[in-house]
Amino acid sequence: MTHQAEVSGEDILRQRLRDAQFRVTPGRLRVFRALQSHAAPVTIQTLADELTEDGLNLTTVYRVMEAFVALSVAHPTLIGHQTVGYELVEPFRPHHDHLVCSVCGQVVDIYECGLNAALAAMSRGGGYQVEFHQVELHGVCAECSSDGNHGV
Repeated sequence: MTHQAEVSGEDILRQRLRDAQFRVTPGRLRVFRALQSHAAPVTIQTLADELTEDGLNLTTVYRVMEAFVALSVAHPTLIGHQTVGYELVEPFRPHHDHLVCSVCGQVVDIYECGLNAALAAMSRGGGYQVEFHQVELHGVCAECSSDGNHGV
């Protein structure tokens, strides 16, 4: 019996880079690994701060993230109300949406929002090809609600 080796996220990234005629560079791999290490969306500034010792500056991280977004490796998402963070997308992380506390900014991942069936029907009925969806719901978390902070 032959066992097929499991393909890692890094292997998929390498292939996407090559398919798009991008070089697989140590910097791109470091940014990818840094994204993998974060459970929540992370800002480019935070990534750059973490990767400074690896010789990557803010401009380089911006360029890598632009490539990752173009290659559907990562996508931007709001953190709180005004800050953009980035996170990996499928197949690097399971698809999920976000519930954001309007008071403290806490982000909770929602792994099944129930939109997949509706989007599939929309695609069939209207001929529109939905590539992905991103939902961000805003409300007040239990802790802020119990603290009486929801009257912002």
